[in-house]
Amino acid sequence: MLVLALESATEAAGVALADHDGVLATVTLERGRRHGETMAPAISFVCERAGVTLSQLDALCVDVGPGLFTGLRVGVSSAKALGFALGIPVVEMTSLEVLALGAARSPWSDSALGSLLVPVVDARRALVFSARYELTGGEPPLARLGDDGLSDPDELAAEITALVEEGRRCLCVGDGARRYAELLGDAGAEVAQSPVFPDVAVLAVAGLARALAGGGRSADEVTARYLRPADVRINWEQRMSTRPVAGT
Repeated sequence: MLVLALESATEAAGVALADHDGVLATVTLERGRRHGETMAPAISFVCERAGVTLSQLDALCVDVGPGLFTGLRVGVSSAKALGFALGIPVVEMTSLEVLALGAARSPWSDSALGSLLVPVVDARRALVFSARYELTGGEPPLARLGDDGLSDPDELAAEITALVEEGRRCLCVGDGARRYAELLGDAGAEVAQSPVFPDVAVLAVAGLARALAGGGRSADEVTARYLRPADVRINWEQRMSTRPVAGT
């Protein structure tokens, strides 16, 4: 099986190809937030490097968020368009799940079995997306605990403080964890230096396994997980709330 993975939920945009032998080709561009300009050329690049054509793909895998609104639209729209055109299934994975899987396969995770892994993505506007996983060391190496959430960093820190007081070791990863490292550290968490962004190579390998297990969906069923309104809508609502009412 040949899978093309698309990653665009955060500041790092990436594309990767994987089959049963592993990752065949990958490209990642960090910073700049120019996902719309880089996604199509990146797809062409990895296909050329791997010596394959889009018609050979068996499935697609895409990070559906949560994350940056515009970036998510680029990745999800690209996956849906390719899925429709090629008539192949699309595997959905969340940014927090991919981030956690990357951390679980890092060398430092071997000494953290049984600990809570908390992937944290910067949601901007002094908010973060986060989730909870337990490091099991098995296959898969994570056990999910609860749903993805949106909160302000102080709320997340308070939750971590409570967990640490219960005797749980908490490891935070991601760009959100790095941005609020001092706050989370004061709460008792350990902030890992890597991974910072969801890794498209991890997405490709995990997506391949999920596709083989029948976890793909038709393109028309694929949706982005925003978890909060887009910035443009928030800005519009804020302007409307301060506009004088007619006749006053």
